[in-house]
Amino acid sequence: MIQQNRVPQKKFSLNLHNSAIDYIDRILSEVSGMKCLILDQETIGIISLIYSQSQILKKDVYLMEKIDAAASTKQKLQHMKVIFLIRPTQENQTLLLQEIKDKRFCEYYIFFTNTLSNFYIEQLAEADDSDLIKQLQEIYLDYYIVQPDTFTLNIPSTIQLTKSVSQWNSKDEQLFQRVLEGLSATIYSLRRIPMIRYQGSSEICAKLAQKLSQTMREEYEQSQSQFMLSNCLLLILDRREDPATLLLNQWTYQAMLHELIGIQNNRIDIRQGQKALNQAASINKTDSDSEFVIASSLDDFFADNQYSNFGELAQNIKDFIDKVTNQKKETVQINSLEDMQKAVDRIPEIRKMSGNLSKHVALSCELSKLVEERQLLKVSKVEQDIVCNEAKSEHQRAVFQMLEDRTIQTYEKLKLVMLYALRYENCDKISRMKDVLRDLGVKNNSLNLINHLLDYSGKARRQGDLFSDKNIFSKAQQKLKSVFKDVPNIYTQHQPYFLTILDQILTNKIKDNEFPATNLNYFRDRPTEIIIFYVGGTSFEEVKEIGLLNKQPNSPNILLGGTYIHNSRTFLAEICQLAYENSIDIVVDKSNPRNDAKFHKF
Repeated sequence: MIQQNRVPQKKFSLNLHNSAIDYIDRILSEVSGMKCLILDQETIGIISLIYSQSQILKKDVYLMEKIDAAASTKQKLQHMKVIFLIRPTQENQTLLLQEIKDKRFCEYYIFFTNTLSNFYIEQLAEADDSDLIKQLQEIYLDYYIVQPDTFTLNIPSTIQLTKSVSQWNSKDEQLFQRVLEGLSATIYSLRRIPMIRYQGSSEICAKLAQKLSQTMREEYEQSQSQFMLSNCLLLILDRREDPATLLLNQWTYQAMLHELIGIQNNRIDIRQGQKALNQAASINKTDSDSEFVIASSLDDFFADNQYSNFGELAQNIKDFIDKVTNQKKETVQINSLEDMQKAVDRIPEIRKMSGNLSKHVALSCELSKLVEERQLLKVSKVEQDIVCNEAKSEHQRAVFQMLEDRTIQTYEKLKLVMLYALRYENCDKISRMKDVLRDLGVKNNSLNLINHLLDYSGKARRQGDLFSDKNIFSKAQQKLKSVFKDVPNIYTQHQPYFLTILDQILTNKIKDNEFPATNLNYFRDRPTEIIIFYVGGTSFEEVKEIGLLNKQPNSPNILLGGTYIHNSRTFLAEICQLAYENSIDIVVDKSNPRNDAKFHKF
């Protein structure tokens, strides 16, 4: 066990955004003069989340290329220096070796986003016979920063890792290695050596925790000065413990945008939602009218409202309109040269505010259209009641009523049956619900998703009490809750299951047999920092809960990450892979706002 040499306890920040900005600033600033920046497909996405193209150009970067495109050109640019910022994949390493041999640039500054083997470093040294490599460094930036307290590895599916480890093939091992590398890079970038707890019922969580513990122990022993031992806890969870959160319709701004339209690398294209409504006229909009950046670090209104419910959002947008209108009026009142100068100075700020206002008006109108078209208020009320309350007979009636309602789209009906099946797994009415769906034209491939979901995360797969129905005391609490409903908003009453686990950790009630710990930096105190990582992906509803907790003065700093940030469609696309390798026709037509969600082929 590592000997503890603890720093004095104080509240350290787990702000990933600041850490990444520091990395990029140093890389671009320390290489002086004209330079080219070469990235790979993944680092393009990683950098785009934290650094704009205009910010990069201000650092004397005159050319940006992808490493595979750069390898295909032989143009000499020996008046320029070059910075490589790439992942340490076998393909990138091969392309870089060839680039060094071609000697296209006068100086090479090479940064890998994770650790390299000594053998490859020796290969690079042998290839560099002209001493062109001036710097070779490993930095820890092998993950995507969605916002300061949220990260993802952008791996859409890890479903194959739910097999027994003994059944993994070489591709599964590669996928596991990517997850290990991404999570370790996240922690290294924060300079932490955490205590590690993991979900005991999950073989993949156990393997990840043990491998990570071994890797971090070796890293710490080699370079102790770079890391600190503090009361930081890493909690590794399996998505199978709580599938319900990913199936629900959402009613807070950021989560709604992702569920109804889709957010990818903090960008959103409302044409995806319009295609779902078959609004041909609207689809002809230009990119600038329909593609938006949604980032709390760049947009004050979004930062203030990303966790607001849809009702609050409408009022806040109205207030924002009034604010921008007043700002514009003030610039018109010019009585002196000094007033004129002030007005000119404020033009960029007002222009930015106006741009943000137009964006949020467009997005909120789009959400409103989608909610009305799909009758989501009606659907969501039943969804929330199923996951939050014990009322089997009422839920049966409600689901059958929804199935018979022609104004509700088939996709929403299928999700309702899935939620009912998760809660009342052995109920004989589930087969009747499937029959009704079949009569509505839902194909067997889609109906089988209900069984695949139970195979993936039914009661036999879950160790926790997801619906509070595993013992008499929990059932009694649920009965009282359903009788004495005291919920301020019936559409947002659901709470993700990980909050129960988090509460057990903070009150020191966590059970070691359910969430064992490795022997890395073991401590019994209340953690001051917590990193939660979901194998199988997280959701923006869970992101919201972490964001709200981080605003509480007595809460520890909490960071949330996952292999992916799912909405219901990407989650069900992953479930499909349990049984289907060929193209399938998942659900119907108009219920799907994303092109990629028809799940053509895996």
